[in-house]
Amino acid sequence: MKKFLLTFLLFLVGFFLADKLLIIVRNSAPDREVDKRMEQLYQGKINSDIIILGSSRGARDVIAGQLSDSLKISAQNFSFPGSGVEFHDYLLSEILKNSKHKPKLLILNVDDPEELNTNSSRLNFRLDRFYPFVKYPQALDELIKRGEKNYWLSNLFIVHQMSIDNFDLRKRHYKAIDTVLQDGSMPISFTDPRFTGIFKDTSEYYDVKQETETGLNSFLNIINQCKKNNIELVIISPPNYYKSIYGFRERIVSIVNNNAHLYFHDNNLHTYSKEAKYYYDDVHLNKSGAVLFTSELVDYLRKEINLSDIQKK
Repeated sequence: MKKFLLTFLLFLVGFFLADKLLIIVRNSAPDREVDKRMEQLYQGKINSDIIILGSSRGARDVIAGQLSDSLKISAQNFSFPGSGVEFHDYLLSEILKNSKHKPKLLILNVDDPEELNTNSSRLNFRLDRFYPFVKYPQALDELIKRGEKNYWLSNLFIVHQMSIDNFDLRKRHYKAIDTVLQDGSMPISFTDPRFTGIFKDTSEYYDVKQETETGLNSFLNIINQCKKNNIELVIISPPNYYKSIYGFRERIVSIVNNNAHLYFHDNNLHTYSKEAKYYYDDVHLNKSGAVLFTSELVDYLRKEINLSDIQKK
């Protein structure tokens, strides 16, 4: 019995020592990542005057550097493909909490028709973006809050804080479709070979029943955070290669209630958006299309937003 207890004790000591050595692996994970934006967030380095939030359409269809050059105001794209409104609400909260310089203008991309549906299979709370940066308490706290990690086990064992990907010690590399520019934007320079180039002209209707309470509350919280922090909010909807969902824009207008500016691309006014050569697929512009839409957005901001006031804030 004594031999068993001694062996067990030695095993526990060895396990704890080995576990503590994993701090090196955990802390080196950010160095292997190519997209450093979440680390910049936790380090309080998101300090641009204009922030763009959204899913892949925000990431690919709006070029922050072009906005900055045209408007002479610093801009950064903080959009993540596959992310939903609850994640965008979280990102804005962390930006306001951590950054010394709060944004003066927030551009929020909304996804037609899934913006307020947190049960969507396409738009999620991007938990995978937390694991590479789990050495930062904010990332670990969010994983615990969402039930991904146990509070006590995470405090006792380093290994419990990590995912299997943390043990892949290879340097990450961008894929052609997911290259993040220095400004945070992710335009695509080519077209998906599966894209048919056939414009979908059939009418579909927005279903309010698909909205979730979490999605609606997150959207409202973004509006309230901007209002509370004196941030100009511009809600945008870039072009799709199909006819807009009937009733979606009207639903967003009713929720916003004059607390934000709305810019929904009009296919009839800007006819380039009916040309297949400007698209990667039916829901994303390619780089050429993104340049055109960003120019379109610049024109809107110049007309509707008092940019001189933003520069003075």
